[in-house]
Amino acid sequence: MHQTATRPTIPLVERVINDTQSPEYKFLSQYDSQDPRGDIVLLDVPERCFYLSECLLSCDDRDNVDALPSPDLLPDFAGERITTLIDLLYPPYHGFVAADNTAALREITVRAALSAVDTACCLGPFDHEKRSVKPSAKLLLISSPYLAAFGGFDVDTLFRSTGALAPVISVPEQMICQVMDRHEGAVNIGVLSDSLTASSGAYQAVFKELALKRGDTYSTVFPFYVPEGAFPDSAAVAPAEKPVDLFKSILNQYSRSGKAQALTTLIVDDFRVDVDSLRASYARILAMPSEENAFYRKMLSKGFEFVSVSRFVTDACFQYLRDHNLFTHNIAYPIASAYITSPESKGYLLMDFDVNALPPEMVERLQVLAPGTYKMYVQDQYHARGN
Repeated sequence: MHQTATRPTIPLVERVINDTQSPEYKFLSQYDSQDPRGDIVLLDVPERCFYLSECLLSCDDRDNVDALPSPDLLPDFAGERITTLIDLLYPPYHGFVAADNTAALREITVRAALSAVDTACCLGPFDHEKRSVKPSAKLLLISSPYLAAFGGFDVDTLFRSTGALAPVISVPEQMICQVMDRHEGAVNIGVLSDSLTASSGAYQAVFKELALKRGDTYSTVFPFYVPEGAFPDSAAVAPAEKPVDLFKSILNQYSRSGKAQALTTLIVDDFRVDVDSLRASYARILAMPSEENAFYRKMLSKGFEFVSVSRFVTDACFQYLRDHNLFTHNIAYPIASAYITSPESKGYLLMDFDVNALPPEMVERLQVLAPGTYKMYVQDQYHARGN
């Protein structure tokens, strides 16, 4: 009755697949992947949820009628609802990797995906029996490299085996896949992230599995990290003050590693980094003849390119909705909505967004990082309480 997995999955997925009377199996079996009324749902940690949600809300890179790459003064996701499931219980995820407990990360990913597809959530941390209704996801975006690397397989197995076929975009996997498709032969991909993500091996795990599927034994991936002190302490989300130095310091990491292959692409997965500044630095390295720049040019292949995670998310999401006719076509600005994991639960139970549940220092960062999204969340919470 079910597709057999090529490798073992976690007990939670096995239980749902084999127990057709379980609540999870029932709502998964009733899932309609052709229903355009659902939400675009992001699964990630708070800062990344806010930042990527803001990108989806504000982007206007395409014509909404013919999808040509030209702004038309109408948001690309007009009429859509961008929902984030903000995990306050389990981050930072690198702790699970450091403790060699990736099985827990796999379960967190599956529970987050189930919560995205489910239409119920609790009203508050002390109201677990009184459930409120939320829209189901019509598209899941797993942007966290940790969730994608360690739980993506289990989510895919669960959806396929139950027939739900809920559309999932695993951002790290599909970014790497796009680079490999775009370039002939072996590719050498750099991934720029924070130091913890770079050292965790998350992107390396995604790449290893993808290369195995494709039979590619020649391509490589190299984790870069943003050097300490690259950003002012008073503005953690500001672009680097010296973008040329930042790009060169990144390339210096590659040089010190002893790698000889020229880089094909640099994936930028750190929202603190201004990708345009990196592009400007790259252009200066190409244009200005000097011994130093010649040294850096040797590390970069002909046709070297940057891939921004934020731009990839908006492009991939827009293309999927258009290809599958899942846009709502409502004449309205996109809106943001959020749910957070209940601090009183031991599993993965959602409650309506409550700004008071966030640590004060996080609130300050989020207001700077994504002011439009933050305002929508707070207003939505304010009106939901009858004000």
